Amino acid sequence: MRRFRYDYALTLRFSAPISRHSFLLRFWPGGDDTQQLWGRELSSAPESTLPLTADAFRNACACGHIEAEHDRLILRAQGEALIRGGRLSAADCPAYCKLTTPLTHAGGALLSLARGLPADPLDCALEASRRIHERVEYRRGITNECTGAAEALQLGAGVCQDFAHMLLAILRVRNIPARYVAGLIPGEGETHAWVELYDGAGFVSVDPTQLRPTDDGYLRVNVGRDSRDCAINRGMFTGIAQQTMEVCARMVEI
Repeated sequence: MRRFRYDYALTLRFSAPISRHSFLLRFWPGGDDTQQLWGRELSSAPESTLPLTADAFRNACACGHIEAEHDRLILRAQGEALIRGGRLSAADCPAYCKLTTPLTHAGGALLSLARGLPADPLDCALEASRRIHERVEYRRGITNECTGAAEALQLGAGVCQDFAHMLLAILRVRNIPARYVAGLIPGEGETHAWVELYDGAGFVSVDPTQLRPTDDGYLRVNVGRDSRDCAINRGMFTGIAQQTMEVCARMVEI
């Protein structure tokens, strides 16, 4: 069991002033039997009210709107978490955990990796992760948010998002319900991604990027079928401008 302070800052910059900016911030970690949260705060600059709602996957979302012109938006989420790790108890598995998406579709090479894996869900996920590591190296700048599992395997390189998509593709071929997780791990950088698989009693987690089960250093923020379901920010605005994004995420043990 470990206690952390997290701080997530998302900065959007626009090449020209925009207005009527509606946005959704999906960064409100939920409490359950593996993690407890307190002191959670959300803020925006320029300032906006940020009422909470929930999406189809029960992720908490804050919806904001800024009417006035602005050329920059800073969204920030802060709080503290006590993380126990281990199995997340669940009597039933959501139906979406069995659905294949364009990002998690298994092509020929992934189907080959899925052959002969252990029947036990956790052992299957760990062995599948090992096989992925034999074919794919962690490297930035090769893939993007539209890169699917089969393409990442063909490229032979990717980041945590790609490793999670490839593992999900294999697990779904093996009829093991699983879902994508976006969250934080200790240190500074961006969000991390891993996979939760359903074993009949609940969800157990595997980090395919680091080739191991997760522990009490993983803060779950959002879950879904793939990375698109877990996107931290979505929005629309009035104006003609190019947008750039900068993310700074920090989770420190206290």
